[in-house]
Parts: sequence; C-alpha cells; structure tokens
Amino acid sequence: MIRYSILIFTCIWLFSGCDSKPKVIVADESATKSETGPATMDGPQPTMPMTQGQGSGVHQVVANEVLQSDRYTYMKVTEGGRSFWIATAKTEAAKGKTYLYKDGLLKTNFESVEFKRTFDTIYLINHVIDASQHPGGNLSSAPMVAGQSAPTANNAMPVTADVVSLVELFKNKNSYKDKTIAVSGKVVKVNNGIMGRNWVHVEDGSKSGGNPLNLTVTTSLQIPVGSQVTLKGTIALDKDFGAGYRYPIIMENAGN
Repeated sequence: MIRYSILIFTCIWLFSGCDSKPKVIVADESATKSETGPATMDGPQPTMPMTQGQGSGVHQVVANEVLQSDRYTYMKVTEGGRSFWIATAKTEAAKGKTYLYKDGLLKTNFESVEFKRTFDTIYLINHVIDASQHPGGNLSSAPMVAGQSAPTANNAMPVTADVVSLVELFKNKNSYKDKTIAVSGKVVKVNNGIMGRNWVHVEDGSKSGGNPLNLTVTTSLQIPVGSQVTLKGTIALDKDFGAGYRYPIIMENAGN
C-alpha cells in the first residue's frame, strides 16, 4: 500500500512538472536618461546615433542663444541664413557675438536632462573660438617635418622681378621673417570681413610632398577667388591663435 501511494505521488509530480515552464528574465531595454556631453577630446562620447558631419573648413556663426551647463556650452547660432544648435566644452559665450570653429559632428535626438529638452539636431564641436581672437580661414600648410620632401617648383608660375616664389619662401622662411616682400599667384580661397580685414589664400604651383603650397595673406583689398594677383606684405612666422589654430607662415597687411 505504501509503495502504491509513492508511485501515485511520483506520477502526479512528473505530470505537473511537464506543464511548468522555465522563467525567463528579460533585461530592461529602456534607455537611461542622462546628460551626455559633446564629443570633445577630454569629454565623454555621446550615446545617441551618429550621423554625418558638417564638413571641413572654418565656420563663422553668430550666437543667438546661449545655454550653460556644468561642463558644456550650448549655442543656437546662425550661419548664412541657417539656424542650428552647436555644443562644445564649457566656454565663455555671449549672445550676439561671432564665433569660429572647424568641422562639426551632427547628432540627432540629443537629450539634455539638465535643460529638460531634446535637440532634434545638434553639432558637437571640439573648440569654439571668439572671432575677435582668431582670423578664421583655412590654416596654412604645416611646416616641414623630418623625412618630408623639400618644396619643389613643379608647374610653378613664372616669377617676375622682385617677386619671391612660394617654394623659395617656404624653404627659407626664416630669412624672410618680418620682411616685406611680394608674391604672385592664384587666389584659391577668400574669407572676407574677419577682424576688419580679408583673408586670401594664394598658390603659385609650388608643391611640398606633392601638395600645393598655400600662403595665407591678410589684406584690405577685395579679391575674387580665381584672380591672378601680385601682393606685397610683411611675412610673420608661427602665428598661434590657440586651440590648434596656427599659421607657420603668413603675409600680413598686403597691398598690390
């Protein structure tokens, strides 16, 4: 009788076990709400989806709104009639002032817990420079480093009397420091009206390591891109405006 009772109990236990299913623990997939800062070199990387960048070159923008958090600065800016938000490591900023920056990484649905808002789109910037402290425009060609080939005059424009070629200028730049000289070439880029002057980039066909030598020139003249010019100005070396903006060589206050 006892054996029969045990057999019945065992069968009941086995059948009930067949109907039971293992418990599955599902992880909570909801995103944690936290402020994620701009993608600066020293700051945390954002967690929202990455999209395209803003492109290379220097951007000149006007701040229309400024929001300051503990670690970051947000600015609503305009450039060429377009309005958008940018964010960078915390810096001094004021409404109505003009700022410069290079490149920008676009983020979408950027949530700021501190300001209780989500930016549909925002550009993350490594460095923002007050326009009054930096001239803007593309940087000049970097100085030669060990192992780099010397400048060559392949396909260079003919040099007229009293005009220094860019290959000569870059190769012996120390000899021309603080001296007033003339250069000739084609204007390949212009940034007008920054710091009360125009920033002209001149090339004459000279190359270094296969890349065209490009001389930045400041002037009050209005010169269209594509113009062939001869400009005379004073050569300055190692003009450093901070945040990685450095002109190894530049011609200042040029005229023709």
